[in-house]
Amino acid sequence: MALLDMAKQYLGDAQVAQISQQLGIDPRIAQAAIAAALPMIVSGMARHAEQPQGADAIQQAATAHEDVPDKVSDVLQAGAPADVGASGGLLGRIFGQHHDAVQQGVQRSSGLDAEKTKKLLMMLSPVVLGVLARRQFGGQKATHVDPGQLAGALQQDARTAQQQSPHVGGLLGQILGAAQSP
Repeated sequence: MALLDMAKQYLGDAQVAQISQQLGIDPRIAQAAIAAALPMIVSGMARHAEQPQGADAIQQAATAHEDVPDKVSDVLQAGAPADVGASGGLLGRIFGQHHDAVQQGVQRSSGLDAEKTKKLLMMLSPVVLGVLARRQFGGQKATHVDPGQLAGALQQDARTAQQQSPHVGGLLGQILGAAQSP
């Protein structure tokens, strides 16, 4: 099953309501923003996984978040951290230099302002990472995964996300650039 589809399974009505409340927006807007953000997160991770050490950074972040699918509501209730530091925190580790492109893509697709977009990405990224850990590592603690294998899996997930999300497909293509060539 594609990473995007697996992540959506953990984001039902209750979780959308939590996100809506955390961001101070209407639940319908939250749902649309989530629908834009999830494919962007997957694509941003795929693009970063192509870079030297990118797949390792994503693997480490996924391993650190592997228990999130068991407690999505708790993670969402905690909200986004107030300060992510100069390195960009979690988003910096999983998107690398593509962080701004992902954030701008979600902003354009969802209509959220920059601050709410950043908060949304900070709430959803641990969920995607936890689901990735479950899928890639099969519930086992990952000591090391072949970076090429992880990058390849994420590239396939990004292509699937682009096909499933035509409303953001063009923006995903911009993020992925050459990564989307057949």
